[in-house]
Amino acid sequence: MLQTKTLWNTYQWLALTDPNEAELTTLITKYHVPRHFIKYIRNKKGRARFDYDPDHDCGLFIFKILQPNTSPENERAQTTPFVVLLIDHVLITIVQTENKKIAQVISEYHQTITASHHQKPSPFMLVMAIMFEFNNDYFDRISALDNLREQLERYKTNPSNEQILRLSELSKSMIYLKAAASGNLIAAEQLLAVADASDYANLLTKRERYWLRNLQNEFQQTKELAQVNGEIVQQVTDTYAKLLDKNLNTTMWIMTIWSLALAIPPIISGFYGMNVKLPLIGGWLDWPVSILLSAIPAATLIWSLRRRRNLSAKDL
Repeated sequence: MLQTKTLWNTYQWLALTDPNEAELTTLITKYHVPRHFIKYIRNKKGRARFDYDPDHDCGLFIFKILQPNTSPENERAQTTPFVVLLIDHVLITIVQTENKKIAQVISEYHQTITASHHQKPSPFMLVMAIMFEFNNDYFDRISALDNLREQLERYKTNPSNEQILRLSELSKSMIYLKAAASGNLIAAEQLLAVADASDYANLLTKRERYWLRNLQNEFQQTKELAQVNGEIVQQVTDTYAKLLDKNLNTTMWIMTIWSLALAIPPIISGFYGMNVKLPLIGGWLDWPVSILLSAIPAATLIWSLRRRRNLSAKDL
């Protein structure tokens, strides 16, 4: 879906959502977007990047943003590419799924500038304003995932399979968020490196460089926050794995003890089933004596283990 809107002066905003081949062809023929940029736009799993084509005076930005409309209770965090093209006096934004925040930020920014009667900003300043808002979503999402981690961490002794699976998804989400934030940081560093080159010294103004460095710092903080929270989730997951291993070992230990204790009565009763001469055979004391002969060794085994603190009362 393609939509156009006039911003200020002669600048135009072109918004595309899940563009088809016809719309991509329009970008090439009407807006003179370089053909080698189209392959980056088609890649729905492409990494964040910055590229500049001096022949067409066109800049390509690809940032990773969070998938919109994700429930805070969902431990899965998904990212999607947000493509920005700056060519001549046209700002082109491309997303795979409808994202109302882009239009909201542009509208608010436009109203603020109009009301203040300040000099109209460049489209690049508008792009950075959008990315500041999208980066704030990372902080909110990481905070929500950390709250989920705290809830799952309450089950310290007996975590269920569902809780273990949710922690695993939580750990993967933190890895995805860290990777996305790292990609955004690299894209900002690429742009700054190009702008600092002598051949492109006039690519960015002093004010744009200042805000770009601020955005770079925001990306760095997002990356570090995702890394720290990811390490915490991994430690909790490892702790739960050790607890499960310990519980399994304890279960096998108890089963071994009871199998030894329960193996004694069949041995004693087995003698009385044989055709051999045994004491007390034929008397009324045979049954009580056989029970005592079975119970005493089993009780002695359990008492010995408890005395050595290898067995607790809750295991019996």
